[in-house]
Amino acid sequence: MQTSSQIITRSAASFGAADPFLLDHLLKEKTGEKYAYCHGKFLLECPEGVELVRCADLRDPGLFDRIIDRFAARHGNADRRAVVSMWTMYYFSTLVIGAAVYWLELRRKLPLEPDGMAVCLDPLTGEPQKFVLPSAGEVAEQLDIHSGLSSLVTGHILPLVHAIAVNGSVSPRLIWSNVAAYLAWIVEEIGRLTDQSLAEEGRGLVHSANWPNGLRNPMAGLMQPGPDDHGDGACRRRICCLRYTLPGVPGCGIVCPLPGGRA
Repeated sequence: MQTSSQIITRSAASFGAADPFLLDHLLKEKTGEKYAYCHGKFLLECPEGVELVRCADLRDPGLFDRIIDRFAARHGNADRRAVVSMWTMYYFSTLVIGAAVYWLELRRKLPLEPDGMAVCLDPLTGEPQKFVLPSAGEVAEQLDIHSGLSSLVTGHILPLVHAIAVNGSVSPRLIWSNVAAYLAWIVEEIGRLTDQSLAEEGRGLVHSANWPNGLRNPMAGLMQPGPDDHGDGACRRRICCLRYTLPGVPGCGIVCPLPGGRA
């Protein structure tokens, strides 16, 4: 894979995989169609008609700014902070939902280091669509979730959130809140669909004050219980993602901490 900070356009860049959809097949074999929204999101070969950017290169200010410029064009004169936040929601929702499913359901430790994987962007809008991994990883049942997802959380998300916060002039807590919202959702969804013990395992990654390596967990406290419109318990963000300020984009519903964003 190229290491330039320029956008890479490829039509069929093979990473040496015999089956570019191997991860899809492994997931379907174990879980059927329970996680159909994950299919096609983690590939071992670049598909046709996308722009491929090495994930580590997203920390380059110039490259990131050009991508956000394209993404912002679809939102008119919207607050750029909201545009950056929305872009990260596409990026991190795909990344963390897939990674959590593969770990909790298959105990598969994926190679999610940003130097070795790439994101596929819509060539017109710059919207993140899927990821290309260098391999299918390995089953590692002896590891706990913190070790199994260390390449995701501390290797990939931690440095990228810092860079996006600086380059996009947004709060790192806002971006971490976007990460936490999707990770907390999929953890509970896995518990609902498969086994509550898996949800309990995932909650430790999202909600614990500190990780086992001693680092403070930047997601801790960002998702909190709160009554929904019917008086039932629901998980609500502490920090608004700002998406409701984008023209034509609906709010987050009950998870939004602001009444104006729940439409």
